[in-house]
Amino acid sequence: MENRILRGPVREFFQTPSPTRTLIANYVLDNLGKREQSVALCFRGDFATLYYHCHQLLRIRDSRSGIIGEFDFRHARFTAEYRERLAELKEMGVDISNFSDEPEQNSRRYVRFALRGFGEEKLEKVLNIYKNLIEDFIDPSNQKYAFDPKTACRKSKNLEKNRQQELYAAHFWRNDLMYYDLEYTEPRAAEKKVPGRFDLLGLRADTDGYTLLLTELKSTKGALGGKAGLLKHEKDYNDYINSPCAEVRKTEACEAVRLLGEMFGRPCPADLKPENIKRVKAKFVFSDEVTESGRAYLPTKIPLALFEKVHLENGAEKPY
Repeated sequence: MENRILRGPVREFFQTPSPTRTLIANYVLDNLGKREQSVALCFRGDFATLYYHCHQLLRIRDSRSGIIGEFDFRHARFTAEYRERLAELKEMGVDISNFSDEPEQNSRRYVRFALRGFGEEKLEKVLNIYKNLIEDFIDPSNQKYAFDPKTACRKSKNLEKNRQQELYAAHFWRNDLMYYDLEYTEPRAAEKKVPGRFDLLGLRADTDGYTLLLTELKSTKGALGGKAGLLKHEKDYNDYINSPCAEVRKTEACEAVRLLGEMFGRPCPADLKPENIKRVKAKFVFSDEVTESGRAYLPTKIPLALFEKVHLENGAEKPY
């Protein structure tokens, strides 16, 4: 089973102290205090990702020219001043040569820069530009394309994505419960014949070890049914818990938390080892429009011993 532990030059980048790494860590920590608008750092095997509103803010990966940070400019397709933003980024040293606003060049959207030597002040400015572009992208009042008119317009209400970021921020490096990953996708899931999309992955310290929590967040009534509804998630989560993938996630969780500790200067618990993660559970979090629905919800496919549910109250998780 493939493990998504960060590896190679990108892992070395995050394990080696540098002004650039420090800037990224401080940027995440500063934004964690904003809860709804927090920034999350997640590891993805060959690359790491900063998330904002659960959208990719910066993907950090290795290339032939070294470690680069890249941004998917499709997040700017509702930004009327996108050419001005491109010019501004180019002036600061961002490579925009791969960008095209022609519909048939839909895959050519990433703009990038070399992280080492880019400069901490410029890096923070670029990240803030990217945040603004994502805010334009998710703004429901922006409905007219600035470019790429053949791309389907899929506007989300953004409520659940906000709640995901809030949960990550509220439980970042807490002793009892820590969410260490969001927007997780199992590598080659179809090939393995397993599901593997989770809103958040978390670790909770219990009296006899740890519990790995595969977490699903439901905030809107429309999210309860359809192809991504509760019954579909029940089956998927039950299948995943009973697959070999669940054991791989234990090792990955320990490595991810250890690396985050190095990154943010937090001590990793000495007993955090795969063999001490005693359980893998499906966790459902209900908020906003579906809090009352969650009160009555009980699974039909997940054994109750492998199932937990809570609701959000003033940003905090509470049992029913």
